[in-house]
This record gives sequence, structure tokens and C-alpha cells, in this order.
Amino acid sequence: MVAGALAFLAGLTLLLALPAVDEYSSARRLFQINAILGTSLFYMGLGGFLVVQAASALGSTGSTPMPLRRWPWLLLPLFPPFVLAGQALAEHPARAPWLFPLVNIAAVAIPSLFVAAIVARRYQRAHPFAWPVSWREWTSGFVYGAIGATSIAVIVNTGYINGMGALLVHTVGHGPAFPLDRSLPRLPHAWGIFLDLTSLSVVAPLNEEACKGLLVALFFFRRGGAARCFMWGVLAGTGFNLLETFQNSLSAVSPEALADQTIGTAWWWFASARAGTAAMHGLASGLAGLGFYGLLRRRPRFLVGYPAGALLHGTWNLLVYAVWGDALFSQAGPDSTALDVAGIAGMLLVFAASLVMLWVLSGQLRDEAPAPMYRMIGMLPARVTGLAQSPPGA
Repeated sequence: MVAGALAFLAGLTLLLALPAVDEYSSARRLFQINAILGTSLFYMGLGGFLVVQAASALGSTGSTPMPLRRWPWLLLPLFPPFVLAGQALAEHPARAPWLFPLVNIAAVAIPSLFVAAIVARRYQRAHPFAWPVSWREWTSGFVYGAIGATSIAVIVNTGYINGMGALLVHTVGHGPAFPLDRSLPRLPHAWGIFLDLTSLSVVAPLNEEACKGLLVALFFFRRGGAARCFMWGVLAGTGFNLLETFQNSLSAVSPEALADQTIGTAWWWFASARAGTAAMHGLASGLAGLGFYGLLRRRPRFLVGYPAGALLHGTWNLLVYAVWGDALFSQAGPDSTALDVAGIAGMLLVFAASLVMLWVLSGQLRDEAPAPMYRMIGMLPARVTGLAQSPPGA
């Protein structure tokens, strides 16, 4: 309730800055409108939704089950038109700047919503005797990833970059440590790469997967099995990806990017690449959710899920660094066409493998027993009853 209210009020307050955007050039105006109006709509929507869900839960109001319909597949055909529309608006910032935030939000939201919905739908089809996935369960898990997990993760990530960056500048660099955007590029080449890679492929994956997998502990009272905990992790991961993608999309149309003719004139590439992170984040967090399940339920064989999720995340970030390392943090990363090709090919492979694993695991993983309600009222077929009465670990 508190988190949702603060997010809603933050978004509402941002609207006060809108009148000032008319003073800027067309490129700067597009950036400001997207940053202010887009962020406001984003936080007001998520925050308001979270407040409503929290209020209904505190009022002991039940939530309806998610229907097993094909609506997630209807999202996919909408993604390419929004990407093309965003590209056109980014290339012509004076054409319809007030429309761009809506197009931007739609383009960054569709991949995350699709993955979250498909995995929940696959879980329900594979577990007809599980307690139904409610809209409140699905949405609260997704919004936790978008607001809760990101809030914790950004503190740790920022703390490491600032702390380690300042330490390296003080010990092996030269000049004042702050501001870091000026001091980090002056680090010795090897130390700059060390800072970049430890931030992207070590600290961030370990930290973020822990924050997202924590949803399993927060939902501990629901007593979910392995398959349901995997689904909860996917919900948190796709919600996390939604906010992270939106925040990155703000810089994708910055005046500097438009002037450099890099991301601004290839906005479609940014949007497409971030669609890949929806699958990667979802799978990595689903695996982390299995790790938390193994820890809380004392099932050691599932503990490998957390390091596996962090390794997947770190591998993706390493591939991103191979392509854009010369523009990140210390700017010490290589600028090579061969590495660009290898990095992009690697991201495509990880994206495809993540989609396959999401589809397989969401349908093949099994909870240990059906919902207690079905067992209590005697509505289980013989084979399910036998499963429910089998000893733990059988």
C-alpha cells in the first residue's frame, strides 16, 4: 500500500514539470516529454494499481482467477507496429512528441507482459489441481518486480559502482574521484574493464536475481511448489525488465543520442534487443525462484537454480558489453566489429534458448501435491491422490 501510494504520488508530482518543455528545441522537447510524461504515466499506473490491489486484500476482498484464454498471443502482433511507430517518431522529434511516451510504454511493456502471461497460462494448464492463479497474485508479483526489486537492486548496484569506482580512481587513477562520469574514463585500461565487468556480470546479476527471487519468500504463506515458485520468479523478472527497459528507453531518445546518430536513429534495435531481456530476465528470475524454493523448503537439488539464474544474467550482460562496452561506465570496453557481430549473435542465441527453456520449464516442472482444498473435499482422481499421498522427495 505504502509503496504504491508513493509511486503514484511521485508520478503525479512529475506532471508539474510539463509546462516547461515548450522552451526547448524539438529534440530536447521530445526527450523531456518522454521523460516527464512517460515516467508519470508509468508510476501512476503501477502505483495506483498496487494501491487498489493492496486495499482490496486488506479489506478481505477475494480476487478472481486468471482465465485460460489466448489473449497473450494477441499482444505479439502489436509489437512490430509500435516499434516502427517509435522509430518514426524518434527520427522526426517535432512530428508528434506528445504521442511518443504512449508508443514507448507500449513497446517496452508488450514483451514483458507476454512472457509473464504465457508462463502463468502454461502453469495453469499443466496443474489443473493447483490452486488457481488469481489476478491479484499475478499482478502483485509482476509489480513487485517492477517497483520493489528494482528499488533494492539499484541501491546495491549504484553503491558498488560509486564505491569501487571512487576507490580505483583514488588508488590507481588520477584526479578527483567525483564526478565519476569524468574520472572513470581516466582509469588505466585494465582497471576500467575490471570495474565494468564486475559491475555488469558479477555484482548486478547476483544482486538482482536475489532481489527478484525474494518474491518466493514474500509469497511463502501461499506454500507454492516448485513449478509455482518458478512462475513467481518469472513474474518478478518480467516486471523488473519492464521498469529497467523503460528507464533505458529514456536515454535512447536523448538529444546526445539523436545528434550522434547512434541509438536515436536505430530506436528499433534498442526496442528489439530489450525484448530479448524480457525472456532472459524471466528465465533467470524463474531459476532464482527455484533456488529460493530449495532453500526455504530444504530441497537441496533446487539450490542450483540461483547460481544458474545469475550465470545466465551475467552471460547476457557480458555479450552486451562486447557490443556497447566502449560507451559504458569507464568507456574502456573494446570497439570492434568482430566483437559486435559475436555479441549480437550470442544475444540472439541466449534469447532463443531462454524462450525454449521458459516454455519447457513452465510446462514440465511439477508441484509436489495438488491444492489441499481438492484433497480435503475428495475431488482428486486416483493417480493425483496417489501423488498427494506419496512421501516427500518420492
